[in-house]
Amino acid sequence: MAKNPVIQKAREEGYKVGFNAGTKVGFDQGKYSACRFFADKFEGLEKVPGIGPKMLDKIINHLGREYFREGKL
Repeated sequence: MAKNPVIQKAREEGYKVGFNAGTKVGFDQGKYSACRFFADKFEGLEKVPGIGPKMLDKIINHLGREYFREGKL
């Protein structure tokens, strides 16, 4: 803890800015990792026995077509 209040205030502000920047980067990385995880799980889903075109269409409709690329799945 700094004895000088000006230094202490600058330190706290710097910590806050750094913490917020780190949190944003962590959130973005987590979001990317989650999307990559689900994309990997959906790859080859059409080859699983018992999952045909109708079931794939139900899954895509339920999750939202905007999350799937044409030609994939």
